[in-house]
Amino acid sequence: MQFINPNLLGSYAFFKREFINPIEKHQEEEKKDRLRKLVQPYLLRRTKQEVASDLPPLTTKVFYSEMSGEQKKLYEREKSAARNYLLEHFDVSSPQYRILVLQSLTKLRQIVNHPRLVYRDYDKGSSKFTDILEHWDVIRRSGHKALFFSSFVQYLKLFREQFEAEGQQFSWLTGDLLAKDRQEEIQRFEADEQVRSFLISIKSGGTGLNLTAAEYVFILDPWWNPTTEQQAIARAHRIGQKQNV
Repeated sequence: MQFINPNLLGSYAFFKREFINPIEKHQEEEKKDRLRKLVQPYLLRRTKQEVASDLPPLTTKVFYSEMSGEQKKLYEREKSAARNYLLEHFDVSSPQYRILVLQSLTKLRQIVNHPRLVYRDYDKGSSKFTDILEHWDVIRRSGHKALFFSSFVQYLKLFREQFEAEGQQFSWLTGDLLAKDRQEEIQRFEADEQVRSFLISIKSGGTGLNLTAAEYVFILDPWWNPTTEQQAIARAHRIGQKQNV
């Protein structure tokens, strides 16, 4: 706002005293209203429903998978080890401790996806992986296209291996792709009827893509911020989409 209309909100010290502290610390409605009235003439916020009211319906389904026997054993073993270690080294004020908590949670999330993400020599199955492939098989045989989003590139690689083994054509987009290759993968997916799946790292392809050839979107693992998932789904559910998503 300082760039658009200098001094409308005063100096930073004034803004902090008059608005930030009263609103964030004390939830003062009067200050909220005053700030809203000051900036309102300079803001335009439009929702997707307003600018694309003719978009086809979006249906969201949350599907739960039960871990397979061996997978669950590994999960419980890892969870117990992580809990015991974190309790023994408990220090909530330590940045290093907070990193350890995050690492432990991430490891458990990987095991839930597929133990091979953590244990390279694991040769048993993953119920979640199998469930996704079964859902995808029905969608693919019905002639539809789908986007697969995951926060773990290694997980996407397992699907890539499976698709290659079955002779399925697919597109691929992760952070290490050059801009030219990235565009080629997008064009292949949009234009080639034989390319029915698009494997995408959610951090690299969750925004800025127009992939209306897809009618289905798989969020393979929940992201920490649900808005990121909504942005990923919006790659298919956007202006230009003619089918239900």
